[in-house]
Amino acid sequence: MAENLNPFDDFVDNDDTNFDSSRSIEEHMELNNADNAPSIQITKPDSHELSWDNIALKLLRDNYILTALELYTEFIESGRDLPRLRDYFSNPGNFERTKEDTPPPALPRTSSVQTFDSLDFARYSDDGERQVDERVAVLEFELRKAQETIKSLRATLTQQAESELSTPENPSKAGPGGDDTEGISPLERKALNFLVNEYLLQANYKVTSVTFAEENEEQDFEDWDDVGLNIGRPPGLTHLFKDYSSHVAPSKETFDMCIQADFEEDRLLEIEKDLKLHNQELESQLTAVKEQLRLATQENEILTQQVDILKIGSPRGSFLNDPNSSKQDRSDSNVGLSSPASLNVAVAGSLSSLITKSTISHQVENRVDVIPGDTLDGRVIEIMGEREEGEGQEAGEEGSGKSDVSLTISTRIKSVSSHSSSLDSSRTVVDETQQDKGENRKMPASFKQALLDVAFHHSQDNRIVTEMSKMSISDPEEVVKMLARCLPNIVPNVLLAKREELIPLILWTAILHPEPKQRDQLLNMLFNLIKKPDDEQRQMILSGCVLFAEHAGADRLVEELLPQCWEQIGHKFIERRLLVAEACGALASYLPAEIRSSLVLSMLQQMLTDDRDEDVREAVVKSLGILMGFICDMDKYNQGYELLTTSLRDPKERVQRAALHVFLPALGMWARELGRLEHHLINSILKRLEDTVKGATAAQKANNSVSLPLNEGHFLLLLTTLEELLPLLYLTVIETCPAVIEGEEDKRNENFDASQFPAVASRLSDLCVMAGGEQVLARLVHQFEEHIGQEWFEPWEELNWIVNNLLPRILEVTITVGLSMQKVVHALCQFVFRLCRTFGKAFTEKKVKLKFEELIKIPDDDLERQINKGHLSITTCVVPVYASGVLMSFLTDEDKQSLSQFLKKVLCTLAFCQTSLDSLRGALVELKENPSNHELLLSALWDGVVHTSAQVRAAAASLFELMIKGVSDTLVSSRVVPALVTLSNDQELSVRIATIPSLGAVIESITIREVLDRVYMQLQMFFDEQVYREEHAVHVELIRTLARCGPNAEPRFREECDKLNL
Repeated sequence: MAENLNPFDDFVDNDDTNFDSSRSIEEHMELNNADNAPSIQITKPDSHELSWDNIALKLLRDNYILTALELYTEFIESGRDLPRLRDYFSNPGNFERTKEDTPPPALPRTSSVQTFDSLDFARYSDDGERQVDERVAVLEFELRKAQETIKSLRATLTQQAESELSTPENPSKAGPGGDDTEGISPLERKALNFLVNEYLLQANYKVTSVTFAEENEEQDFEDWDDVGLNIGRPPGLTHLFKDYSSHVAPSKETFDMCIQADFEEDRLLEIEKDLKLHNQELESQLTAVKEQLRLATQENEILTQQVDILKIGSPRGSFLNDPNSSKQDRSDSNVGLSSPASLNVAVAGSLSSLITKSTISHQVENRVDVIPGDTLDGRVIEIMGEREEGEGQEAGEEGSGKSDVSLTISTRIKSVSSHSSSLDSSRTVVDETQQDKGENRKMPASFKQALLDVAFHHSQDNRIVTEMSKMSISDPEEVVKMLARCLPNIVPNVLLAKREELIPLILWTAILHPEPKQRDQLLNMLFNLIKKPDDEQRQMILSGCVLFAEHAGADRLVEELLPQCWEQIGHKFIERRLLVAEACGALASYLPAEIRSSLVLSMLQQMLTDDRDEDVREAVVKSLGILMGFICDMDKYNQGYELLTTSLRDPKERVQRAALHVFLPALGMWARELGRLEHHLINSILKRLEDTVKGATAAQKANNSVSLPLNEGHFLLLLTTLEELLPLLYLTVIETCPAVIEGEEDKRNENFDASQFPAVASRLSDLCVMAGGEQVLARLVHQFEEHIGQEWFEPWEELNWIVNNLLPRILEVTITVGLSMQKVVHALCQFVFRLCRTFGKAFTEKKVKLKFEELIKIPDDDLERQINKGHLSITTCVVPVYASGVLMSFLTDEDKQSLSQFLKKVLCTLAFCQTSLDSLRGALVELKENPSNHELLLSALWDGVVHTSAQVRAAAASLFELMIKGVSDTLVSSRVVPALVTLSNDQELSVRIATIPSLGAVIESITIREVLDRVYMQLQMFFDEQVYREEHAVHVELIRTLARCGPNAEPRFREECDKLNL
């Protein structure tokens, strides 16, 4: 019995010596292993070789298909090939059954595995224990598909039977005035029952509906396909009634007429013969459909048996109870790509008989509307492909079939092409939407681009961002190219935390995926791809979000992407919240106007007030600046100003800097468009600056304090804010100038130099960017300069506001703040300097200088009394601001001469009145910051040295102390020390005493030996001469000077001073 069960008995010759019973089993195994090794072949002249091709032939001959398939699978995995098995499994004809076929006794092959090419070898490579479970899932899916096909075939059979009733012998007798129940077909009765039951449910007659359904148990009221496969679903019963009542039945006229009919017997016989042929043809079709139904039922039974067998033998039966298994879903998706061959043949036979009838071609079109498009198109195209191969010789039927199928395919292609065209045109729609959004804003394109650049600060050579910029949805092949470029980077890097490589794939899939749920999961995956994305990784994700917005459109952006941002707004990781804040700014230009003004603004406002991390608040402030550049709702301007104020009050300097460099220019540009720049934005900030100074003055008077208790940090921030708005204010003035003519070209634009304006800290504050280009700015500047350069020119509102409102209020603040805080003085000097440099020399000469000269004008009468009471501005901060901010703004020879005269006049005036020199000291400190001013300052002080008045000489001697630090040693040795030596030998004691602090400053700062020896000699004179022995003022000044400069002086000087003191 065992010998009979050997499948390879036909290949064993008993006369040969291929098998020797005297040999051991080990020897036979060695021979077999030698046969299996391709590199070692052992051949014997008397033995019959048993090759793999013979084994394959035997397996196929005895119908061991699964064994042969497993053998071929092993060959493929080992890198070898077997031509016989490859040809067999690649031929679909080997797997098509006919009605004479009988089920095999063993477990048959699943119908989904039609060819070898359709196999997924990855499923069997490393996970063989899951084969049975996956086959169960496949068989269950095919069983469900077979049942659906049987149901559709039954409906087709019903309709075919109904067509027999529609013969000339059984015409419908129902008419507009006849009985509706006469001649009604079962198909029509089912349709009416379905509509009646639907109406009862809609009218809430549930009990009546249940009773009606019980009386019609043979009909399924839940599925319209039970009525008929090819019958389009009509509108509701109410709609039919209303539509019928709207029609007017035409009246019929009857006449009594007498005619004589002559019937031709031959014609009647011919008609009868045609009818019989038609009936025979219908009967043959009916028989074919019944046979196909029988085959489908047989296939169903076979699949059911296979499922039962696999359920019994499955080691993990719980798999069958999990309908949501990912493996089953994957198997279903794979099986859905192909249907059983026998079912295709059955459906092909039934549909081919129907398609050949031109009278029912409209039913094929209706079927496209009733049945889901993807399933029907796949089956119809597959069936017609088989018909063209098997029935190509039938010219008549082929012609009619092609015509009807072309209608079906064309209908589906139109729907697919419309979907594709909608995707292709998404970019165009976005562009048009962006144009619509910008209609209400007159922002220059250069400023808008600079504002958008704030959101992206990644490196230009970033490969991932470059990869996403190459995407083009208008070219489907680009997707394949993109995958080919990205996959080589994904495979080696994804396991090493290089997850940013997945961003292009996730993004593109999210754009093109048709299901909203899957798109939501993909976008969620995009935002959660990296646990703590760094700055560059966040820029990659933001680039992907922008690309999604460009291609998907504003609606999908709001519905799908913004919810992801909202979910991350309170994330525990700072990097995630940073991503949300930056995304709001990057996507601002792509969002609808109402969403920008409501949802996004609220999100950023919440993060600005609630988030505790300064990095997040900084990103929020930048995004708010970008958002202000695209909001069109004027009612949101006040809210934007409040958010600006909140960000400027932030305790962190980085947040304040972001507000000054991004948020403020964007809001200022919007205020300029609305006409609120001067009268609201600048006026509000200036009012707060004045209130700060007034509050400090009131506190000083209340406390009788000498110094002003001014909040220095708050004052500097407000003044810097005003300084950042000066370019916008200048642009408003030159654009509204009466001499400006739109479109006029100026030939002198070629000589325009944009560097004449002071440097800005942010590109958004650049005048060329705000004006829309250097050529536009050059034209406006030249026309403005020509207009105000005239001896008399026509003023206008914006210019008058600066002259009559801004300048007087700034001067009032300057007079009030005092000279005790050097940072405040420097900030005021810098503000006035930028104001003069921005508005030009003509404006400075005719407007700014006049305002300052009115304040520093020195009256001839009662000068000393007014100075002592503080009525003159030369004792206030006006002196350094005028000297450093106005006179030094353009550094011309005329300005330098005016500055020298001004310093001499102030020196003499203060010295004559014997008042404080703090204002002049403040001016010298500001002016000496520029090395080009050192010679000018020393010359002005030398004029004081040679002045005839002792008071002036003493004042000049005390001021030399400021000109030692920060001045070159050469100037100190050649200009300062000689002047001090001269003054130290002056006849007036007050002048000699005034030189002591300056001499101490030389010892403290200079290291030149010759200079130090001269200074030591002068100080030694103050110790040695008898005239100074009784002078208490000299002793006090010497003690103060030695205490200050002694720790910083050289040891030799300290030793000599100790000897003198002893």
